[in-house]
Amino acid sequence: MSEATPATIERLSRRTGIAPDYIRDRLGPPAPGHGPGPAPALLADEAMIERVLVQETSFFRHAAQWTLLGSLLRDGSTFPARPLQVWSAGCATGEEVWSLAYLLQSLGSGASRILGSDISPTAIRIAARGTYTRLEAMGSFRDLPEFARNAFPRRSGESWSAPASLRSMVRFEVHNLLDPVPAALEGHPADLVFCRNLLIYFTEAATSQALARLAGAMRKGAILVLGAAESMRPTALFEPLEAAGATVWRRTAAAAGTGA
Repeated sequence: MSEATPATIERLSRRTGIAPDYIRDRLGPPAPGHGPGPAPALLADEAMIERVLVQETSFFRHAAQWTLLGSLLRDGSTFPARPLQVWSAGCATGEEVWSLAYLLQSLGSGASRILGSDISPTAIRIAARGTYTRLEAMGSFRDLPEFARNAFPRRSGESWSAPASLRSMVRFEVHNLLDPVPAALEGHPADLVFCRNLLIYFTEAATSQALARLAGAMRKGAILVLGAAESMRPTALFEPLEAAGATVWRRTAAAAGTGA
């Protein structure tokens, strides 16, 4: 049982963008006799949000997307010939961010800057710590691509900590995707944005709002990477780019608050 009254679920949905039905399923029915009284304290809301979130991630998850990204980074025409501005929105516990840092450094873009953000303070603390242990099956290192296998733990129980060279590229902050873009991106529109397996939990209205936020943080021509199973309704903001069995999205139209 929980404090997941209809009013609580609606409030959490408005705040996070997550569909009410999904919140209800995650939190379970309200405790007996727990009517729609006063709104719970903010701390209680934060605790319920943590229970709703799905922090499922791993290093180089969905290898086809990383293969395509590597090709785009090498081709010299998709991204500018300078250090990149990168945003991992909804980065969970940070494996995606450290994967990006490793890939960019390996391709000679170690001066790039990567922002990892998530609504969960708990996840951001883990991400910023940057230390992970290999497990037998499910875990942070369960499906490493060939090019990264020698750089990360290969045996159960081994740990990996992000080296200083990668830490210098990365910063993390707590951020709600429905809020204005992080200050770190103001005046520095992103060249590459990851927002994977997050919008699938959102309402239609919240998805539209989030895509507008993402577009507003990107330069024209920048690349957006959604989850491997996610799609996007036709929009003037993005066009699909398909290759190597994967799809990414290129920002096409100018959006308010961005550099074109």
